Amino acid sequence: MNSLHCGPALVAVPMPVLVVVEDVGWWRGEDGSQGGQPYRNRFPRNHCPSDYLALARLGRGLGMRVPVGMVLGEWDRDNILAAVPGATWQGEDWDNQGNVGPHLDEAAACLRDNQRWLELACHGLCHEFWQQGVLSRSEFHDSEGLLRDEAVVRRHLRAYEEILHRNGLPSAPRLFLPPALNHGFGGRPSMQRLLADFGYRVVVTRFTRMRCQMPPQTPWCAWEHGVRLLERGLAPVPWHEVAAVPSWDFSGPVLPLHWGNLLHPDPEASGAVVDAWVEMLLRETRGPERLLVPDLQACWDQCVVWSLGSLTGHGGQVAVDLRRAWEVPGFSGSFSLKVSAQGGGDAGQGPSLCRIIPLQCRGERVVIDIGGAMADSEGREKGIF
Repeated sequence: MNSLHCGPALVAVPMPVLVVVEDVGWWRGEDGSQGGQPYRNRFPRNHCPSDYLALARLGRGLGMRVPVGMVLGEWDRDNILAAVPGATWQGEDWDNQGNVGPHLDEAAACLRDNQRWLELACHGLCHEFWQQGVLSRSEFHDSEGLLRDEAVVRRHLRAYEEILHRNGLPSAPRLFLPPALNHGFGGRPSMQRLLADFGYRVVVTRFTRMRCQMPPQTPWCAWEHGVRLLERGLAPVPWHEVAAVPSWDFSGPVLPLHWGNLLHPDPEASGAVVDAWVEMLLRETRGPERLLVPDLQACWDQCVVWSLGSLTGHGGQVAVDLRRAWEVPGFSGSFSLKVSAQGGGDAGQGPSLCRIIPLQCRGERVVIDIGGAMADSEGREKGIF
């Protein structure tokens, strides 16, 4: 935690906390990998539109626009993937009509109606890649982190956009979640360059799993060809665990979950699963060391200052040095401090003991009078410095 004591108060640049949910979009529940099909959610039933309402409930409960990594192969209404090399296990014989029905329209409507709480992210067409019908992990990079044929990758990204359009889903996602965490950084050819061509701006993945031809610029955030990368960290529960009990060590800015972790075999019971995760996250972010962020951009901004900014204090004032932060692409100058009036660091303290001071900065250094900020921080607009 980047913090210091200022009189009786503890002032901190809190670590951002953003929830990201992967493997959303399958309609069939079973894991088909043993038969050459995709690694689906290993869920004990098929998915239904109510499963998307559970995701909206998560975002609403946290006050967060939760990124959801969509796999869209089973949304293919017109079998366009039959013409996309490596996209499915059936190749040119691809037939998805068994997954087409009114549930597509219902789920699409749910996603459109809840854009305030859900942000669609690309997690692939069918998550894997098939060569002569043989499954290979994964869709965009192989298990060594080598990028697949550039022309084929472009075909997959274009097909992803087309399926979004044909289902009336919010289009042009800005976030990419590499399937199976297979990814490359700093190499030629570069996935980041391709993603930039398609309008993507952020990648969330594990840096230790990337094939790195150059080291990430920081342990938590990196950038290449204008595309920003956030460290994902380890998922706290297995990808196939259903109705998972909330548990996390808050080891980094991103809490990576999988769709089935938040769902119950009885769709009507999924709300209780989601509410348990919401309760845990609200409770464990009350203290000065962590901050639930409202969206992806806020996570990036806060992560940059948390990892690269520095605090100094003197005479009731605190200065934040942002010189290194302004070197990072995509940094907007927005971030928040947290102030604990009693100087404590216990995440279990009540919210009245810890206040959030939102800031919008333009310069390389900002100085805050902590006493004054504490007096008027509740409900005020962002301070401009």
